[in-house]
Amino acid sequence: MFLFDVIKKDIKKHKAAGLTDDEISELPALKINISDHDFMETIVNISAKNSLQREIVNRAKEIGLSGKQADSYVKNQLLLWEKEQRKKAEEEAKLLGTAMQQLLPEIFEDKRAIPNSFLRGALFGMVRKGRRSLVENKPIFTMSQYEVAFSGSEMDQNDLELWDTLIYLARTRNVESALRITLYDLCQQMRLTYNQERTKKIVERAIRLKFGTVIIKTGAKLFVGSLINNVYIDTDGDGKLVVEYNKKLTPLFAEDFTYISADIRHLLGDNQLARWLYNFYESHEKPIPFAIDFIKKLCRSENELKDFKYKLKISLEQVKKAHLSVNAKSKWDYEVTKNNYILIFPKGKNKKQLELFKEF
Repeated sequence: MFLFDVIKKDIKKHKAAGLTDDEISELPALKINISDHDFMETIVNISAKNSLQREIVNRAKEIGLSGKQADSYVKNQLLLWEKEQRKKAEEEAKLLGTAMQQLLPEIFEDKRAIPNSFLRGALFGMVRKGRRSLVENKPIFTMSQYEVAFSGSEMDQNDLELWDTLIYLARTRNVESALRITLYDLCQQMRLTYNQERTKKIVERAIRLKFGTVIIKTGAKLFVGSLINNVYIDTDGDGKLVVEYNKKLTPLFAEDFTYISADIRHLLGDNQLARWLYNFYESHEKPIPFAIDFIKKLCRSENELKDFKYKLKISLEQVKKAHLSVNAKSKWDYEVTKNNYILIFPKGKNKKQLELFKEF
């Protein structure tokens, strides 16, 4: 409930008791328990309302309104805005009051659900060893249906694997808001050998997911926040890793996600480019030809085009073999054309597609 709503409710209560406005104004100040978060939200809402009011007043002048007509116009527009803000607050309260596992689509041990906005751009792109950049509000190159910006340490495919593993565990372990898990168990879930070096890297990745801030706009949806709310090791308790989920990102899954095979990803090993290519093309039911240079930018590769093309062919061949290893009947295939385009055939090459793509 907004701070203003609390105050209005209190005034309404006193008026119902028969007090006049003057008598109400003489009452002691209303004591309200409000968290720092709620206080900041209130300040933000006051600032937003004041800014909006100025815009509406200017708009009223532009359309030729003055006097009572202008006052009525401004009042009605502000009432509409307040109604919309209340609706958003109610939706957010409902979201935060729902168990995390209930907010997610079905997820399986081998089929991991990942929003397409994570798969179709450089948000989890290539990061050269020892060259992970710290960026602030950097626009992320992505497919045209998304607008993405990021602040924090650049993320890669390993960070994405940890995130989708945590999401899988939230769904399968009936998590309310936070997951408690041993680092050994988490390594097992990610099919990693348990040792000090591995657990150190997992904790580093979790910290990146917590401190990185993402802005994603897709259609009418806008998400701003970190990929997990908090992460810490309960040194005073059972020593488990505690991950607090960000429920506000779950709308990103709505009708715009892809099931990624954990088996295929595991077979691709440490080849970051192969993993990115598999994820990207898996998110397209009928992939169109893309220029190699476009894919290079989309996965945030810093290689020269010649070197990237060489690595691309190796990675695509690895993806093809991984598909066959998981499904012996797989016909997944690819072609890198002389005009530097990538053709992907999820169900195998056929004459119709070859004819359609011959100009590439």
